[in-house]
Amino acid sequence: MVHEEELLDSAARVLAGDHSASMVQIAAGIGTSRATLGRRYATREALLKAVAVRAIQVVDECLTPADLPETADGPAFDAALEDLVVALLPAAHLYGFTSRDATVLADPEFRAGVDRQDQRALAFLSLGQRLGRLRTDLPPYWIWYSLWGLLDAAAEGVRDGHLAPRQIGHLVLTSFLSGTRPPGPPSAP
Repeated sequence: MVHEEELLDSAARVLAGDHSASMVQIAAGIGTSRATLGRRYATREALLKAVAVRAIQVVDECLTPADLPETADGPAFDAALEDLVVALLPAAHLYGFTSRDATVLADPEFRAGVDRQDQRALAFLSLGQRLGRLRTDLPPYWIWYSLWGLLDAAAEGVRDGHLAPRQIGHLVLTSFLSGTRPPGPPSAP
């Protein structure tokens, strides 16, 4: 018997490669029958909602490094930022499509989860700005959206076979930091 999380992660993997995959295609992609999948999720919309709920759970876990106290110092922020990017890489690969799917976006529970996550991330990024680790001339939302844009690009590059999974952590982190770090050495808190 496949665990619910494994099934949803597998369905997300299929949907990440083909956002319009039918229930038959999703079932085939995860190695089960349409009937078996249909017993758990009567409709494609029900499956998408379950995948979206799983996405919120996964990204909540990924955001754990961002939950720094206000008293954190620059090096602690830098380490947490790197941990956050590394944690988000697989989540973006599996669940990035949820942020563009109309069925998912119409779900108030999903929107509330994303809003909650945004607030956690914005508090973290604002801390980085106060510590002089991130540019203050960029709004925290822009920094957050930029990170997700890079994560999405990395996931697409891997799916298309242009990037190796081993290299995307370095590529995302380097690109992200080169655009968000203030010029010169990090300032003291």
